Amino acid sequence: MVRLGSPKALLARLLLAALLVFALGNCEVGDDTNDETLGQSIDPVSTKGRLGFTGGDDWEPEIANDGSGHVYVVWTHFPGNTTIDPTAGAAKRVRIQVSNDNGQTFSAPRVVADLPGGLAYSDQGDATIAVSSDGSVYVSFLAWGLTTGVTDVYVAKSTDFGATFPSTSVKKVNSACANCDHEWPAARGNNVYVMYAEGASHWLSRSSDGGQTWTESLVLSAGKTGFPEGAVVDAAGNAWFAWADCRKPNCTGSTAVDYRVSKTLAGTSTTTFAAIANAPQGPDCPFPSCGFAFFGPQGDIALDAGGNMYFVWQDGAAHTTAKSPTIVNLSKCIAGRDCSLASSWTSSGRIDDKQASGCAGAACYALFPRVEGGASGHVSVVWMDDRLGAPIDHNNGWNVFLRSSIDGGATWTTAGQDVSPFDATRSESQPNGFKFPYGDYQGITIIPGPNPKAAMVWGEGSSFTGGPTSPGHIVYQTQTVP
Repeated sequence: MVRLGSPKALLARLLLAALLVFALGNCEVGDDTNDETLGQSIDPVSTKGRLGFTGGDDWEPEIANDGSGHVYVVWTHFPGNTTIDPTAGAAKRVRIQVSNDNGQTFSAPRVVADLPGGLAYSDQGDATIAVSSDGSVYVSFLAWGLTTGVTDVYVAKSTDFGATFPSTSVKKVNSACANCDHEWPAARGNNVYVMYAEGASHWLSRSSDGGQTWTESLVLSAGKTGFPEGAVVDAAGNAWFAWADCRKPNCTGSTAVDYRVSKTLAGTSTTTFAAIANAPQGPDCPFPSCGFAFFGPQGDIALDAGGNMYFVWQDGAAHTTAKSPTIVNLSKCIAGRDCSLASSWTSSGRIDDKQASGCAGAACYALFPRVEGGASGHVSVVWMDDRLGAPIDHNNGWNVFLRSSIDGGATWTTAGQDVSPFDATRSESQPNGFKFPYGDYQGITIIPGPNPKAAMVWGEGSSFTGGPTSPGHIVYQTQTVP
């Protein structure tokens, strides 16, 4: 989500926080440099820590890994608290941190592209990332502030594991789309795909030469406001995207959103869509500046190694009641079926267990779901909920929960695992959880190995607006999964 403003109750958690204060590099590095400051080596089974700047203000992260030891985290940095961290006053730019040891340590934050296209855009945001099969790293982001009502989509490429993004590799990919939003990338070899939306228009920009040149196509006009939400590439090289498409401009009503899956044939712009679920209007955010989209519809898509496809999506507990407290559902398309057909998708039911503890009156919200596949039948899902809010006013008690399955979502190996560390050094972090989600998406990737790990990133804040006096921060965590 583009943010226009500047921007648990256990003693064990308190003791753990004292051991886990770790600042992973706070120096400002230019976009063509390779100056890395590594954080301390930490437990490879359960890793907790803060990325970004000690002084914040860091917003809305995404994560990816290449299966060969490199883990990448991107996010948007706003000017933060320079009293505690002089480097935090750096300009609003998309930044990246890189791990070369499977997420145990990370480099200092780097700017991806200070002057995309050689232009001095005042604002950047909505950072997302894809790693191609050849190891190339593609960071996509929005840039605006040059012309009123115009938001451009850029893709930056690195061929040295995220160490540099040469200015010649940073390309504007939109042309007919003028006020683009919510871009999402996917890549396989030299084929790179980026989906984005402008109102009802669903746009694809595609490159077949590793991001050097791009062709934009309007692939669907549907609903009133579209949101691409995630992407995967299958074994045949086809690119699949998750969509949440609002039927009305502000996504209001008892049936407010259609969740779609799109399939783009490998190496082409030929794209088909299937509507696989719908949901009511999301609840109101406690901060008026949030806008309808912050707690609005969200989904994500994943593949496991056996070719099973998963779609996780946000619903209302009362499916046809606008602003009903939100829950998280999972749908599945079994390997061998044509997942571009709505009839190939079946419901696996509800995933979140927000009412397992707390959540008085079932009034808490389960939001921001993401999904990632592992070995065949293995799937992991993360979401945020505020079940531990005291009171449940949606401005305290937020935590990130992880759940995994080894049978394609038919059953789950554990209850939702609270993976949010309490950090007494950050005012937004409290014993019962953090005060407010900082960004309307988080990230998960599965780091392969004998004991695979879910690596997760998310933003924690005190409010929606943040800023130097109450900056948000990026939190990184790993957890062994089946």
